[in-house]
Amino acid sequence: MPHDLSFLDQLEEWLEAQVPRNMHDFPMRMLETMERMSNELMETLNIHVPPSISIPFPPFNAKEIPVIKACCHRPPPPTLYHRASRLVKAHPYVVGGGAALIMTVGLGVGRMIIRRNVKRFGTRGVVQDGMLKETIVILSPSPMPPMLWPLAISLLKAGYIVLIAVPHIDDAEQLEKRLAPLEEKSGLRVLIYDPEDSSTFPPFHRSLQATLTLRFPAPNAQSSGDPYNPKPTHVPHIHAFVSLYPLHPAPPSQPGALPALPTLLSPTGVGKPPMLVTLYPSGSVVVQPDLFASQVLTSTHRLLSSNLAASSSSRIISVFLGHLDLPPLHQMLTNAKLMIYRFTLKDKWQHASGLGKVAVIKDAAVQVLSNVYTFVTGRLGIGAAARDYALFEQRFLRLLKSRHGNHWTFGQYPFLPFALAKLPPPILPRVLGIMPVLPGPTGPM
Repeated sequence: MPHDLSFLDQLEEWLEAQVPRNMHDFPMRMLETMERMSNELMETLNIHVPPSISIPFPPFNAKEIPVIKACCHRPPPPTLYHRASRLVKAHPYVVGGGAALIMTVGLGVGRMIIRRNVKRFGTRGVVQDGMLKETIVILSPSPMPPMLWPLAISLLKAGYIVLIAVPHIDDAEQLEKRLAPLEEKSGLRVLIYDPEDSSTFPPFHRSLQATLTLRFPAPNAQSSGDPYNPKPTHVPHIHAFVSLYPLHPAPPSQPGALPALPTLLSPTGVGKPPMLVTLYPSGSVVVQPDLFASQVLTSTHRLLSSNLAASSSSRIISVFLGHLDLPPLHQMLTNAKLMIYRFTLKDKWQHASGLGKVAVIKDAAVQVLSNVYTFVTGRLGIGAAARDYALFEQRFLRLLKSRHGNHWTFGQYPFLPFALAKLPPPILPRVLGIMPVLPGPTGPM
C-alpha cells in the first residue's frame, strides 16, 4: 500500500512539471495579443484608403506604407450670388438692358392690373357699353342740409346715377334749377317722398322702379336707340341708399316719422341688396342740453340702423362727420381747379440751370414732405387738412366700393365727441370749456 502511494506522488509531480508556471497569465496575454492585432489591422486599413481587395493580412511586422494624403481639396460649388456677380462683370450692358426691359414689362402689367381693379373696385361708378349702371338714392329732409349739394355733384361726376328724394315740390324745383348747369345732369332725377306723409311713399316707390327701367348714357358717350326700351344689360340697379335725415338743419323737438327703409332695402331677387349709408353729425353724440333735438334725431336713426342690420341682409354703414369746409356751389358746377403742382415744378425745372435746379429739387422735397404730413393728419382728423372737402369726397367714394368697415369718420375732430361721451355728464361743461370747438350738431354748414 505505501508502495502504491509513492507511485501516485511521483505521477502528480510529473504532471505539475509539464504545465507552465505562468499558466494563470494566459487569458490576460491572450487579450493583449488580440487587442494589438486589432489595432495593427485598423492602422493597415486606414493606410490603404480607399480599401481594395489586396488588403494585407498578418504578419503585420512588414514595412509600414506611408499615408497617401490628398494633394488638393475640391472647391465648393459657386453660389447663385457669385454666378450673378461674374455675369454682371462680364456683360454689364446686356444685364442692365435686360433688367430695364423686365422692369418696364412689370410696370406695364402692374399698371394694367391696377387699372382693371380700379375700374371694377375703384372710386367710380360702373359704366357698361357707355351706360351708367349704378344708382345712388339720396334721402333728404326739408329744409335740405348744405351737405346735399356737393355730395350730389360729387356722385354725378364719379359716374353714378343720382336719385334725390325730397319732401316737397319746391325743394325738387330748387334742386333741378341750381344743378341745371352741371354737365352730368342727365344722370340726375328728383323724386318726392315725405316720411311724415305715408301717402307719398307708394307713388315714390313706383317712380323709383320706373326710373330704373330707363337707360342713362355716360357723359360724352355715343348712344343710340330708345332710352325707354333699353337692353337688359343697360338697365341700372340701386347700389346704395344715402340718408341725410340726421343732418336736418332744424331738427324737430319731437321724433318724427322714419323713412320706409325696411321696404326699400328688401331684396328684389336681382343682384345683391343695396347698402345703406347714414350720415350723422358727430357733435350730436355727446350730451349737451341745448342740443337735445339733434341728439334725439341721431339716436333714433342709429337705433333704426341697428335694427336694419339685424333684420336685413343689406350692409349698414354709419358715417360721422366732423368739421368740413364745403366748397361753393359755383366752383363745383364750373369744375374750377387749382393748377397742379407737378406742372409748375416741370416748368421751373425746364427754365432753371445750375444752382437753380438744386433749389427746384429742394422745393420738391419740401412739397412731398408737406403732402405726406397733410395726408396723415387729414386721415387722422387732427389737422386743418381734414376739413378739406376733397379728402372727404375721395374717402366717401372709396367707402361706396369698400367691402369692410361699418363705422367711418370724416372731417376734423370727428372722434372727439365719442371720447367726451364717456365722461360723467356733471363734469362735461367744465371739460367742454377747455376743449376745441366740437363739430356742429347738424353737420357741416
